[in-house]
Amino acid sequence: MLSRPTTEQILLDCRAELLNTIAPAVTDPAVSIAIQMMENVLRNCATRSAHEIAWMAEEIDRMVAYAEHVAASALQPAAVRDALDRCKQQRSSSLHLDDVAHDYHLASACLSAALDTAMAEGNAPLAAAGRAIIEQRVATELQIMGEWSFVGRG
Repeated sequence: MLSRPTTEQILLDCRAELLNTIAPAVTDPAVSIAIQMMENVLRNCATRSAHEIAWMAEEIDRMVAYAEHVAASALQPAAVRDALDRCKQQRSSSLHLDDVAHDYHLASACLSAALDTAMAEGNAPLAAAGRAIIEQRVATELQIMGEWSFVGRG
């Protein structure tokens, strides 16, 4: 019986079984490569499952705050206000993954509209702030990918 029956732990246990029991018994090189690929996916899914909702919630807050900052600026961007209105009207209070992912999509539309406005208006400080949010998103994705490698392609 698992003492910590989280999705992360279940995936890590599957990964360990794959690496410690199945992989040593396999002699076919193509199957060995498939096992290594599955190990990569399981490791990445474990990391993502442990943090995905928190990461999305944090990014949602940053994206919406940025859009609100742009909406309050002298630019008077109707597209940003519309995206923020949709986000506020349709956002869920649920922590179920599908609901948080929907909220993330709404917040991403806010970020997109705000960054488009800042860039179109030539507002370098606002554009830089929006790009910083995207850079932070990429850093999170790299953290999720961890030691991702192209198995069998060396």
